[in-house]
Amino acid sequence: MNLNETLLATRIVYDGRYLRTEERTVRLPDGREGRREIVVPPNAVGVLPIERDGTVYLVRQYRTALQRAILEIPAGILEPGEEPLETGRRECAEEIGLRPGRLDPLFGYYHSVGFSTGRIQIFLGRDLEPVHHVHADSTEFLEIVTMPFDDLLALVHRGEIVDSKTLLAVLWYQTFRLSMDTLG
Repeated sequence: MNLNETLLATRIVYDGRYLRTEERTVRLPDGREGRREIVVPPNAVGVLPIERDGTVYLVRQYRTALQRAILEIPAGILEPGEEPLETGRRECAEEIGLRPGRLDPLFGYYHSVGFSTGRIQIFLGRDLEPVHHVHADSTEFLEIVTMPFDDLLALVHRGEIVDSKTLLAVLWYQTFRLSMDTLG
């Protein structure tokens, strides 16, 4: 069965500093036309920074869309021309004051496939080194939170972590922790 839709036209509805919204006209598999509302944000990177002893670094940040502060892994958008590894190191330095000497790719995912093109690449950050001169985003207000990985896993199981990139990073690492630890 053919499930493909053919793009016929794109109309930009909104083009802001962070994202763009589009209305796309498509040809449906049965020949009719349909409309799709698509959000086009920049792609992003998230990092689960972890010490050899299992201590993880997180940030607590107010999220206006949720109208509350939440706990999440350091993350940020890819700047134009920036590679995901660079973004991961930069965001850790800016948000937690530590730069990973090693970033291992864990996985990537599209965060809202029904209406968004946004993709997030997740890394495991190890060999963390202090950064002395940090150029943080002046509009971000963050609290750095550290805890043992198993305490973070317990927060996930209790439903206290609501951020998708953090949930997925924690559960992925828990699933593959033994093989990751073997890699050094």
